[in-house]
Amino acid sequence: MELGVSSGAGPRDAAEPASQRYGEAEAAALWREHFGDVAQVTKIASESDAVFRMSQTNGDYLLRLTDDRSVADLQVAILNHIAVVPGLPVPKVRPSLNGAAIIEAPPVDGATSTAFVTSFLPGKPLAAFAPSSKMRGAVFGLLNRLDRSLEGFIHAGAKRSILWDVSRAGQVAPLLEAVPDLTLRALASRAIADWTDLAAPLLRRLPRQVIHNDFNPSNILVAEDGEISGVIDFGDVIEAPRVCDLATAIAYQQPVDGFDALIAEAVAAYGRERPLGEVELTILPSLVRARAAMVVAITHMRAARHPDNQAYFLRNAPLAANLLAAAT
Repeated sequence: MELGVSSGAGPRDAAEPASQRYGEAEAAALWREHFGDVAQVTKIASESDAVFRMSQTNGDYLLRLTDDRSVADLQVAILNHIAVVPGLPVPKVRPSLNGAAIIEAPPVDGATSTAFVTSFLPGKPLAAFAPSSKMRGAVFGLLNRLDRSLEGFIHAGAKRSILWDVSRAGQVAPLLEAVPDLTLRALASRAIADWTDLAAPLLRRLPRQVIHNDFNPSNILVAEDGEISGVIDFGDVIEAPRVCDLATAIAYQQPVDGFDALIAEAVAAYGRERPLGEVELTILPSLVRARAAMVVAITHMRAARHPDNQAYFLRNAPLAANLLAAAT
């Protein structure tokens, strides 16, 4: 997502998603009804959820409307679970006037959505800064702490099938037909084929848990002092092999010193508190390449279906292409 707002549970081409149905007027009305106040509303670009920054004199909040009630329940449960863990800068859930964390939004165009509100964390997305080894190390170390905080967390909503799941990367292979650059298509196809041969047979042997699943620089906030100030957007959370969280995070980092060096740097920083197992280390490069191939496939598919929003959908495609090229 822009400013940390990304896709939810995959494409919804049968009907317009919440992001298209709900505008600032609907968000303002919902806020007045459930929070009893007036706020300045700013809509944030998003693929499926409708996301708004609600600004008041006492602080800013994030209002999110999703078409899947179970996903809203999952995100609220995760944020409440992490809220008690020191040192993890994640948003706090704000209940409505009647104490409810989940709000049912009025229908728009015949479809309803579920809403919830969190605090709006300060900082700029990491994507706005030049990459550095120090920051990459901080990112991978923070991801390790987040993953450890979610060990033992169980929620039925996390057992779901979504397009953005590198443990099921093979499902995006047909989408590669939408990639116009034949060289890039070939690189991505090879990455998916390698995932099928090398990673898929071993995934069942790996430790599983609930993971963030979208730890990319748009979802990591940096304060003015250069320190990480927030981790946002838990909309793609799933239960999956734990190493998939690290693979996803690596796939959105620039391979400045080469692909192998990036993998080694990530393994060292992430594994400082808990080293990866032998099988995890073996298939990690394949998972990283597969996630980059997923970015190429999914974003080009969506850009082809929504050419008016092409720039937004393809914003991460050049980075994924660079990573795939570096990994050859």
